[in-house]
Amino acid sequence: MNDKEKQIALVDFDPEKNQILELWFHDSIEFGHGCRVSIRIKNVLCFYRSKYQEIAVFETEKLGRMLVLDGITMLTEFDEFAYHEMIAHVPLLVHPNPANVLVIGGGDGGTVREIIKHPEVKSVQVCELDEEVVKVCRQYLPSLASSFDDPRVN
Repeated sequence: MNDKEKQIALVDFDPEKNQILELWFHDSIEFGHGCRVSIRIKNVLCFYRSKYQEIAVFETEKLGRMLVLDGITMLTEFDEFAYHEMIAHVPLLVHPNPANVLVIGGGDGGTVREIIKHPEVKSVQVCELDEEVVKVCRQYLPSLASSFDDPRVN
């Protein structure tokens, strides 16, 4: 995503003319054949650059809050469960003794939230390069990041 795509311009906006100001996020990844995902944004909750990446959290019209890293959608509250449940439960259910679990990445906390649903898990070690992702998710996505408060999680 270049700087021009990130700019928001308010030119001759006049509410008396029944104009509608809309803000849309366009994912920076094209899915081939010129297709790209666009999502209507209600509010920009967080947008800044950490040491490692650009971090944004948007409030959307239909999908709840959305985490975006470097212009790529990581999750929305509406459908994050599909990814997090599959990445956590499938490996744990086929492992004979999943007592100690390592999560590489996972700064949003969703995978950890699913892992700690398994009582046989004794410890979860999370290795997230960018601590800012964890901080942002604790603030704006607590339904995911509150899993970091479980005593089994380091």
